Amino acid sequence: MKSRIPSIQWAFLIAFGVVCAGLLAYQALYVWPSEQCESQGDWWDPASRTCAVPMPISHFTGRKIGGELVLRRAAPAAAKP
Repeated sequence: MKSRIPSIQWAFLIAFGVVCAGLLAYQALYVWPSEQCESQGDWWDPASRTCAVPMPISHFTGRKIGGELVLRRAAPAAAKP
């Protein structure tokens, strides 16, 4: 009777190679781009796999950050003993 051990060894070796290739592809397509994007200070969207630059709300409203209204409210609170 012929042994099946060599064919089973090849099957496990091929399965191991496929799993390793899958993990490498996952790293290259999902993990490395997100790490690169976040290291630049940008935001990574995993659903669409895009790197976006965060924009401050003042860009859309036209207000200054830390304008007069914010300073007037902060001044009396700081003056209290």
